[in-house]
Amino acid sequence: MPHSSNLSFLGISKEVSIGMPVAAAAFIPVDKPTPKESLTLLQDKGLRGSMVSVYNEIAGPKHSTFDFGGDVFPDTIGWLLAGVLGDVSTTGASAPFTHAMAVLNSSDGQPKSYTLTDYYATGTRQYPGAKFSELSFKFNGDSMLTYSAKATAFPSVTTTAPTPSFTSLPPLAAWAGAVSIGGTPVTTVLDGEVSIKRPVTVVQPVAGSQNPGNIWSGPVSVDGKMTLVMEDDTQLTNYLTVVQPALDINFAAGAGANAIQVKLHMTNVTYSAADIGRGKDYVELSVSFTARANSTDIGTSGGYSPIKATIQNAIASGTYA
Repeated sequence: MPHSSNLSFLGISKEVSIGMPVAAAAFIPVDKPTPKESLTLLQDKGLRGSMVSVYNEIAGPKHSTFDFGGDVFPDTIGWLLAGVLGDVSTTGASAPFTHAMAVLNSSDGQPKSYTLTDYYATGTRQYPGAKFSELSFKFNGDSMLTYSAKATAFPSVTTTAPTPSFTSLPPLAAWAGAVSIGGTPVTTVLDGEVSIKRPVTVVQPVAGSQNPGNIWSGPVSVDGKMTLVMEDDTQLTNYLTVVQPALDINFAAGAGANAIQVKLHMTNVTYSAADIGRGKDYVELSVSFTARANSTDIGTSGGYSPIKATIQNAIASGTYA
């Protein structure tokens, strides 16, 4: 008998020790979650006097990956930002709390690991030790602010289905956002994308287990692109003269205790392309950029960071990381 995909849900929780699964602490509305188990098969090709190439396949190392995405909710997106960046600083005595997130540069530089709990109607699996290798945001004027995320984890284990409890906040409509370039509000941005990336490496020692010994997060990079109505040459000139302006992409709503926000701030972005387009009835400019590491967009761990993400919501300190 088939089972409905619509009954699926995804939970998340930070871990005390990497790879040790914990029960879901929050549940994230997602679109098309895609888990994948990765088992390496080791081939026996030892010559045995026969015209064949492979005689056997032996089970090798195991790990998993988990890709998912959806609309951005100003509370649950904090788990993913904390997971890819690592440095989390929370201020406020009561709602709204402000969570500032940047690259973690203290200790071993490693962000927290997380357990992803995937209920898929026929069963429930936990993916422990999850580290995020990518978190991308996309927006355009006639849709929601959306995200996509990629994680690498230990092999999954089965568990009992939890009882989900979802955020009561609505997702963020992209039209309500505000973009500033070089400190000046820009009202001509049609769409955009910001991708926070870091390599994640599965560390596989000779230690009596098919499971990883660790999952290691590498350095952070940030890039993106925007399409603007080209009303003047300002952004083309920024490209041609390597101005490296600040870029702010801010989505905010509500007031008082109900204030919510998702803001991406990059103090220095370098345009790598600025192409004039005439495929529509008006002239467009397509800009690609890379955010540069700097000592302004940092958290409490200091050092350098190419981006600072700030979110506001009713989630208390110590939740995300």
